[in-house]
Amino acid sequence: MEKRKDLSTPEVILTNRGFCGALLEDAQKIIIDEREKITQRRLFLSLEYSDFLKLFLTFGSICLLKRNQDQNFIIDDNNEPIIKQFYFYTTNNPSFFGDLAKGILLQGKYGCGKTVLLETYSILHNHIVKKYSLNYPLLLFVKSVELQDQIRKQSLATFVRRPLIIDEFGREPKAIQDYGNITRPISELLSLRSDVGAITHGTSNFALNTLSSDEFYGGMIGDRLKAMFNFITLPGESRRG
Repeated sequence: MEKRKDLSTPEVILTNRGFCGALLEDAQKIIIDEREKITQRRLFLSLEYSDFLKLFLTFGSICLLKRNQDQNFIIDDNNEPIIKQFYFYTTNNPSFFGDLAKGILLQGKYGCGKTVLLETYSILHNHIVKKYSLNYPLLLFVKSVELQDQIRKQSLATFVRRPLIIDEFGREPKAIQDYGNITRPISELLSLRSDVGAITHGTSNFALNTLSSDEFYGGMIGDRLKAMFNFITLPGESRRG
């Protein structure tokens, strides 16, 4: 009996008419799996807007109390359109103004309420996850200066994949000296998080062109920010009285 000849890779490709079709079928399955992974990174709620407003109003007051401000959270003409975008984002509604796969970066003047909005969002999210023991990661709300210090004490790897809300984004020192070496922890973290597609939210007083300048994160990181964030401006003056 004649010994069967092992086919080379080019011969296999040339003799298998279904080769391309099989690979395309595999690719489609991979695409479906990757989209499912993206969905699993986010907690999507099924709520009416009126119920979401009630929850946001109540958890906003909790946020203020945690800041030692014994007052009710107020929804007004300035923040209500932003809260509605949060609703679209949280319910995976295509009416959201941007890309549902990206995070949200709230921009605006000092004291206009950016931090309270995103911190309220994180408190509500984390309460739901804990109350119902859901298999979703908690949102870590942290100021950029504190995050930079934690990276120095722990490691970048600790913060690469977990969902983050970076408050006062851009206000931290852009370079620090660590045991004689100059490092840029936040820039490095942003680059790594962009590579793995980790969900990042934040607040900032600075516009994208400022954050992309050489005095801040530079053009390369600035370009990644566009891929990571939906930029939303919260109008209004300072609410601090």
